[in-house]
Amino acid sequence: MRIFLLWRSIGDKGAALAAEDVTAKLQKVFAPLFGTPLMQTVHQNPGMALVLLELPVQRWKPPFVQEDEHTCALAVDYPINGRTVLAANGVSFSEDNFLPALCHRLQTEPRTLLKDLAPPFSLVWTSKQTGETYVQNDGLGQSQLFEFQDEHLWALSNKITAFKALGVSLVPEPEQWAVWATVGWFPLEMSGYKNIRFLAPATRLRLTAEGLSRTSHDVLSDWVHPQKMTPTDCLELARCSLLNLIEGCESLWMKPSAGLSGGWDSRAVVASLRKVSVDFSARVRGLPGSHDVVIATELARIAGMRLKVQAGGLPPEAANSCRRSIELALLWQSGHLNGYRHKTFLAHQPCLEPRPVSVTGQHGEIGRRERMFSDEYQPEKIGDAQFSNQQHEDCIVGALIKDMPPFTRPRMQERLGATIRQAVRQADRYDLAGLARVDFFGLYEFTRRKGSAVHAYQSRLLIAPFLNPDYIRAAFGYLDRSDTNVFPRHIIQINAPEWAGVPYYEDREQQQTESTGASPNRPLEARVATGANWKQPLGRRQYDGSRYWQTVGKPLLDEAFAHGGLWTEIFDPDLAKQHWPASPDALAVIYMLPHVLEGI
Repeated sequence: MRIFLLWRSIGDKGAALAAEDVTAKLQKVFAPLFGTPLMQTVHQNPGMALVLLELPVQRWKPPFVQEDEHTCALAVDYPINGRTVLAANGVSFSEDNFLPALCHRLQTEPRTLLKDLAPPFSLVWTSKQTGETYVQNDGLGQSQLFEFQDEHLWALSNKITAFKALGVSLVPEPEQWAVWATVGWFPLEMSGYKNIRFLAPATRLRLTAEGLSRTSHDVLSDWVHPQKMTPTDCLELARCSLLNLIEGCESLWMKPSAGLSGGWDSRAVVASLRKVSVDFSARVRGLPGSHDVVIATELARIAGMRLKVQAGGLPPEAANSCRRSIELALLWQSGHLNGYRHKTFLAHQPCLEPRPVSVTGQHGEIGRRERMFSDEYQPEKIGDAQFSNQQHEDCIVGALIKDMPPFTRPRMQERLGATIRQAVRQADRYDLAGLARVDFFGLYEFTRRKGSAVHAYQSRLLIAPFLNPDYIRAAFGYLDRSDTNVFPRHIIQINAPEWAGVPYYEDREQQQTESTGASPNRPLEARVATGANWKQPLGRRQYDGSRYWQTVGKPLLDEAFAHGGLWTEIFDPDLAKQHWPASPDALAVIYMLPHVLEGI
């Protein structure tokens, strides 16, 4: 885990900030999250100053800071397949100078490397000869980097609250938080705060004593417009892309941990780990007898693997503890996290601690025409030719707007649809149409923006094999829409055929079973009981969130109703008092936000 802050004063308007002073303030800002001060790296020259704070990653080999005689380099997000890409391009390097060698080649031949480097990664390097400093992020822009600028200061960080160490006032933008409350993430380049934006894909920044300049090298076009392939070639490219990425990590880890939920995506990743003969430990989160635990246990039995069942993920049992979790989550991620996750953040531990490197099945939606929006929106069943771009767009907007809190003020509602449409139309820059346009929305918004928060809120280092350029190429090259899980099914069938027949029941079927009380004759199906206790699982969720807010969390909502604040600019207080059960997490988080910002 790393906290990164880079800054420079603008012209003669901004007073120079001493790196040592900023480092001390940065440690203080994040002190509530850690038991001891973090390891720190500090650099300052006439063109910039930077601080990197680090929490060690268990079972991880390479350092995040390296230098040679020419270059000092650091990785905010580590380029996990960088060694493979350098070797494929004939670049020699040793383990002691890998990061400087990669940065030097990125400086001279950025496009050649960026087209094959897997997201997310971000690198910073400084020339010892010239003092020039460069920043480079990945081709998707999935590495979470935020850029701040006003008339006095420019800064870049992977944590928005880090800007407080520079004396920046964090001012929430109500319209952007209204969008977050509806869709669950900040789309486009939004950050939720004034003067702060998300860094665009494949951006290179160059900082010198004279100023700052930027360039970009579009490789995303290559990924979403791959060369023509047969369906079989697409499936094999996807399968091999996971194997190649995992094999390239051999020198990076020691017995990583892997999540096995029982779903198709995590099953495909673990099957790939087994195919490459990686020594790893497997885990599943859930209560005994729950949906995921039943299926993952069966998969582990078939494979002869040991499986650790983790029962975490429950929110606190007291209102004050719930307040603490939300406050710490906002300090850590500033809202760049699903609303419901805030109340479980550090709920049962005092602070963030070193965790092992983890291999995850996240981002499998890239190759799966997932039902991201609603049951009604399934154009693949009707035929892409019968849907215009406008109809696709209308369906996406309509489906996402359904999750809008019913107490959202009318003037905020007017902006929601326009913002979502603008996000969908980003595909037009890449000359995409039809379902490819929909897939791009999933890649550029669900994966790039929402998914980046999933990576960044973890204290462990995540490796997501699905998130690689060849997998994206395979997904956009595959035109058959009849099977939404065709890629993971193929990977499992080839890599672990003994798992192919173990069923997985879609959330929709599970929810129908719970609502009707029906119990189909399926031996591995999780039987989930419901009752008055909020701790009873609900579907694949480990607890009943609605009952939680009706009992444990209600004092926080009553406090919001009594005191008002930022949330009343977004939500109508009278309607919120009547309809708060429709979106209690968003209401509580936005109410708490100003209090957290004022306390930093």
